[in-house]
Amino acid sequence: MYCNCGNKIEEARLELKLEKCRVCAFAGPDLRPKGRMIYSHKTAGEIEILSHSTWQENRSRFQANGARSAVKNFSKNVCS
Repeated sequence: MYCNCGNKIEEARLELKLEKCRVCAFAGPDLRPKGRMIYSHKTAGEIEILSHSTWQENRSRFQANGARSAVKNFSKNVCS
């Protein structure tokens, strides 16, 4: 059996009754839920699970800005 793109559908995918080849199945946008770690306490982290649309709206707020450690922040030469 062949996919709409012309590639042959793999045997394992046919056994699972999937109608797309592996390339076409993974070529679409990634709409899976995503998560991020939240540390509301110093010893226990939590995972916040977000929908794809919520992740896209807030993506810029989740990325680190600047140095990753306090040591790097204080080791910069602030006198120059």
